[in-house]
Amino acid sequence: MEDFNQMATNFDTGRRIERAKAISNEIRLHISDGQAKSAMEYGCGTGLVGFQLINDLNSLIFVDSSPAMIEQVKEKLQCLNKSTNNAICQDFIVDTPLDIGIDYIFSSLVLHHIKDTEAILSCMYNMLNNNGHLLIVDINTDDGSFHVKYPGFDGHNGFNQPALVALATDIGFKNVSIKTFYHGNKIINSETKPYSLFILDAVKKTPGIYNQST
Repeated sequence: MEDFNQMATNFDTGRRIERAKAISNEIRLHISDGQAKSAMEYGCGTGLVGFQLINDLNSLIFVDSSPAMIEQVKEKLQCLNKSTNNAICQDFIVDTPLDIGIDYIFSSLVLHHIKDTEAILSCMYNMLNNNGHLLIVDINTDDGSFHVKYPGFDGHNGFNQPALVALATDIGFKNVSIKTFYHGNKIINSETKPYSLFILDAVKKTPGIYNQST
């Protein structure tokens, strides 16, 4: 199992930074009128993706279950003069979700670490404003190579796209779309292993509730 507290100070490698740029560029394509919208990055790590998007949004809350990761985010936030941003150490599977409405919730390479996919997607659904978007970036189903260096890994070996769309739809999301947008390679035991990432865009639409968000 990966120890994210231990990894925090050395997490921002060149490979992760470049991948985060590609991920944030894709997420940006799914954000409309961001300067008027609130957002949350769940499982933000050191904020590699979120800080690429921070100027595209009115406000951004960074959330992660690792105290060391959140400390890294807070240090980065101190360099910015934008009081609408915040960093919170929280795990929505075991802690009470935030009692706020969010226009966009996004996560990158986080969902496969969470055993109960339905529970976390339902939690995010409840935190979204009406017409709010959930944007999930994660790994397409693989043979376990992505985490072979971590023998204690007990999450998901990626996701089957149709199955994830069906789950999001069952939870109540509408206009659910998904596509592969990124192909990369990972060096594992001196071997190059390919992997690919998808982005899922799901909208919360509650009949009878008027909300300016789109």
